[in-house]
Amino acid sequence: MKVSIPVLFFSLLLTLTPLPTMAQSNVVALNQQLQEAVNRQNWSQAIQVIDQLMRVAPDQAAQLRQYRTQLQQLQRSGYQPPASSASSSNTSKVGHVLIKRRSAGVAIVDVKFNGRRTFEMMVDSGASKTVITRSMAKALGINTSHVVGTLGASTANGYVEFPIVYVSAMEVGGLKNYQVPVAVAGPDMDMGLLGQDFLQKYDFTFRGNRIEFHKR
Repeated sequence: MKVSIPVLFFSLLLTLTPLPTMAQSNVVALNQQLQEAVNRQNWSQAIQVIDQLMRVAPDQAAQLRQYRTQLQQLQRSGYQPPASSASSSNTSKVGHVLIKRRSAGVAIVDVKFNGRRTFEMMVDSGASKTVITRSMAKALGINTSHVVGTLGASTANGYVEFPIVYVSAMEVGGLKNYQVPVAVAGPDMDMGLLGQDFLQKYDFTFRGNRIEFHKR
């Protein structure tokens, strides 16, 4: 699976052991199924997908078991992500985030991870996948043992593979996604990208110094 990511950010191949081709393909497909199940708050289905991932990627079983436990807790509690107060009004607006500044015309906003760490990220509607930097991964306690698959990308230096890891939660402008698979960039990238995997869930509009998110 290839992803459209701005080529100027990626120039080195990460030195991680790739999965076999067939296993890698299965992991990518299962990652997509897991994300869809979590987005629908279908915890039972998400747990089933986790079980399949553990069989396909046994080296990542320990990390996947942690996510499975979290999903079971959500299932038992009947948890649903909090609805925006805007949903009870006549507007379709569900959230907004302030633009801190712009770099070469690209908006930069704050994104909170795991409910505790906030990082500046570029809003890149041309990137199909959200990408975090290595320093972000380190700050979140992510290392190579958390890798659950890889993602192919065409860059200026050719086709390369980037590791996929899970973050427990991402929050932008009050909108939250849970158990989110993200790509980890090479060492030359110093700011993360907020990609279409988050943005495509909403219609978004740039209004002055903020971005408004609306129901689709």
